[in-house]
Order: sequence, then structure tokens, then C-alpha cells
Amino acid sequence: MADWTAGYVADIGYTFGYYQELNPTRAKLALLHAGLKPPRTSVACELGFGQGLSINFHAAASNAQWFGTDFNPAQAGFAQELAALCGSGAQLFDQAFADFSERADLPEFDFIGLHGIWSWISDENRTVIVDFVRRKLKVGGVLYISYNTLPGWAAFAPMRGNPPSG
Repeated sequence: MADWTAGYVADIGYTFGYYQELNPTRAKLALLHAGLKPPRTSVACELGFGQGLSINFHAAASNAQWFGTDFNPAQAGFAQELAALCGSGAQLFDQAFADFSERADLPEFDFIGLHGIWSWISDENRTVIVDFVRRKLKVGGVLYISYNTLPGWAAFAPMRGNPPSG
């Protein structure tokens, strides 16, 4: 029987934290500081939204339409319930990146964010994300990606299991 996690770490839930770096307005500030004209963010996406706090905050506090997915069904369910309760309007899915990226109902995005997930997935899933960004990020759009590195995350390494190869 194949492993249902398909290269995702799924045996522990993600933290209930807000990550300001995923806010497109914060990205605009960085672009303006660099002398670049930021795009208007009307459609945004978060891949691997964890418990969904950041995506729901950003959807509720802006006019942007937000989409996202998280592989962990418990996390996705919590995020969907939060979206319904707060009226954020975020379109949140419980799908693997490969399945999400093939959805016919997804628009092109002005902003795509990934916070930490790059460190937790297989090389195959990283390839899926790169393809997704190539196809779905508008020309002139913003991609925010962060990943966990050592030594800063060394204390947390035992909690996340074996790191992906590569």
C-alpha cells in the first residue's frame, strides 16, 4: 500500500501562528523600497496554509480574492471553519499541490505565498510548485517563498521527522 502522505510531513499539525511575511502589502513595501513598482493584488494564493490564520486574516482585511490549499485534512478543516466563521471569503482546499494545481477554476494570481512549506515537502512536490508558479503567477506578480534552514531550525528538527532529500 502506498504512503498516503506522498512526501508531505503529516504526522504533526502546524502551529497556530500569523505570518506577516505572507501579507502582500508587506511585499509592496519591500518592492517600493527597492525602487520597483508593486502590482495591485486582487487575486492571491497561499500554498500550504497550515492552520489558515494568515490566509484568513489577509482575506478578511483586504479586497483581494484568496485561494489556498493544505494537504493536512485537519488543518484544512480548521481553516475552512475559520473562513466561514469570520466571513473572509477565502477559497480553501484540502488537496495535494499536484491536485490543486490542476484545478480548472483557479485564476492567475498577483501574489503567491509559501511560508516554510518548501522545507517540508519532497523534491517531486517542489517541482509541482515550480510548475504551478510558472503557469499561475501573472507577469509582474510577486512570489514570496521562505524555507527553514539550520542552525535556526535545528531545535525543531526532531519534531518534523526526516528531512526531504535534496
